[in-house]
Amino acid sequence: MAGIEQIKSAKLNKYREDIWLVDLLDEYLGGTMDSPRSGVFHPSTLSNKCDRAVWLIYHGQMVSSPLEAVTQRIFQNGDYLEKRVEKWLTNLRILVGREIPVKFEFPPMSGRMDFLIKHELYGIMPIELKSINTSGFSKLTTPKEEHQLQLQMYLNMGNYEKGTILYENKNDQKLKSFIIEKNPAQWDSIIERCFKIQNMPEAPEKCTGARWCACRRVEK
Repeated sequence: MAGIEQIKSAKLNKYREDIWLVDLLDEYLGGTMDSPRSGVFHPSTLSNKCDRAVWLIYHGQMVSSPLEAVTQRIFQNGDYLEKRVEKWLTNLRILVGREIPVKFEFPPMSGRMDFLIKHELYGIMPIELKSINTSGFSKLTTPKEEHQLQLQMYLNMGNYEKGTILYENKNDQKLKSFIIEKNPAQWDSIIERCFKIQNMPEAPEKCTGARWCACRRVEK
């Protein structure tokens, strides 16, 4: 019996993990993620419901955080997705622009639209591109709230009547797209929130974001 067990063990150990290579790549890709630029509100920042986090970022008091290798790979996958979609839109001859900057002066807001296209039905409009896993993709009957808010800011800052949020499933590359219309009432609430945060003398004590909200790294 001992001989049989040794054979089984040898078969199981035939393919060993290359820990050295994985560790080398993780060390290479790791780094530091700096907080967004202070003194201006960004769409990605305002998509966080936590006023404490937004206040800390706006006032330059959000700390940098370690950038794990797996997070870096996620970011790079997002970059490659954008390059693929850019090629599609270019070949279809509907691409108007890429990484289009938009700004608003009072309160100060700044962002970049992923794409600007010429839509057959709606004319010139922005695209907000997102990737999502199968679990999240299957639940998408409407766009995620934070993504809708980001696009709403681009519509109002860039003065577009409609835009679309385009999702790609990370696991099987299926697509979904949702048309979003400019909503003046929602825009007013975004501006009101910015002014409220600007006028706060200090950061709110309580985090109202997700458990991974960046503000939790900052001591009160």
